[in-house]
Amino acid sequence: MKRVSYILPIITLMFAVHAFAQKGGGDREVDFQRYDSYFEGNNSGLKGKTSYLVFNSQAKFDKVFHPAPTMGQNSFLPEKAFQTKLVIATVTRGRFIRKYDLTKVTAKNGKLYVWYKITDGDEGSASFRSPLILSVDKNKYSQIIFMENGKRAGAIPFSKSK
Repeated sequence: MKRVSYILPIITLMFAVHAFAQKGGGDREVDFQRYDSYFEGNNSGLKGKTSYLVFNSQAKFDKVFHPAPTMGQNSFLPEKAFQTKLVIATVTRGRFIRKYDLTKVTAKNGKLYVWYKITDGDEGSASFRSPLILSVDKNKYSQIIFMENGKRAGAIPFSKSK
């Protein structure tokens, strides 16, 4: 009988931990789409080495980014994307081209995490603006956190009313 009294609390604890993880206590993968066919406009008003951005309207997005069609396959935001999507971006400015390997997007405790690895090209004499642009389904996130090479690189508070 003693053995049963030990097993029951352990089983109860296991179910509680599992239920907590299912309700958002753990990381949950979030579907995303990436868009590579845009550039940061010279009149965007953004300054500094890096910017972290979130957009919930086409008008705000268009003030910063412009389409850059190339030969071959292009990836643009779908028409009316902002009805169901948030668009998230980071832009790095410098004398090198930055490549982003977007590995995953996760959500935990109302925060959205964008995980990516970077590779910087050789420094040259020209200035470059290297964007990473993606969209996710709208949700009530309190903060968007950019995780670069496994470390927190930047964060922006966010609420649906912005």
